[in-house]
Amino acid sequence: YKAVFEAIGQIYCQSTPETKSLLNQALAIEEDDVAKDMLQAMLLNEELAAKKQLPICQDTGIVIVFADIGTETKIENGTLYSIVSKAVNDAWGKYYLRDSIAEEPLRYFSNPPKKSKYYSQPVILHLSEILGNKLELHISLKGGGAENCSTLKMFNPTATLTEIEDFIIDTVVSAGGKPCPPVFVGIGIGGDFEQCTILAKRALMIPLPDSEKKPEYLQMEKRILNKINQKGKGVQGFGGKTTALKVNILSQPCHIASLPVAVNIDCHAHRCISISI
Repeated sequence: YKAVFEAIGQIYCQSTPETKSLLNQALAIEEDDVAKDMLQAMLLNEELAAKKQLPICQDTGIVIVFADIGTETKIENGTLYSIVSKAVNDAWGKYYLRDSIAEEPLRYFSNPPKKSKYYSQPVILHLSEILGNKLELHISLKGGGAENCSTLKMFNPTATLTEIEDFIIDTVVSAGGKPCPPVFVGIGIGGDFEQCTILAKRALMIPLPDSEKKPEYLQMEKRILNKINQKGKGVQGFGGKTTALKVNILSQPCHIASLPVAVNIDCHAHRCISISI
């Protein structure tokens, strides 16, 4: 409980060191004056948010948790979901974070539309097993704008690498300023309909170290990143050298009749944290 509560209290107002570094790198190479101003504003916003303990963005997101739970780990005083959920909702109240959840997704089924109650933040929890007596939690606050620009395509298994890369590039570039670029891009390849999208989300939040990636995928990531940025959509869609800060791919085996590819996009705030218990 305490670890999750503290994690939410950190990421709502602080970017990761990697995010700050990538934004500074983008600023260092930028030549467009408007893009420079916006990158400087993003960095100043992050600095002030951390200093004043205020949200980096007014969209405080929906909580995504990937839990890697050891086979010898015992959860006491409730289920993992109930403990994480209580910590999240208590943090939401403690830090006065925006309630962004619609209890009824089809709003027109409520007359008048029902407003979600305070302290009603759901947690999207993905579980996987690992060996040992430990619990690893990877937590993200995911905003709606970037999530809305994410997509899945079921390719024919004969699709070429160029076709797949073009789909990914077009997804990011056509989003324009809606996901608040420069963005992070998570790509899932393989699995099935639902596993592919989970891979993309996991690639966004907890990418493999470069040393553990297949050389072909590492080259593919770099190629996609370069091509996205060459399109010149730029910061907030107003032009410039950097549309995407990073691209990460995760893959799984898939059925011979299928080739699913999912693209999950995150904004420049990229509020993620990993904790081990």
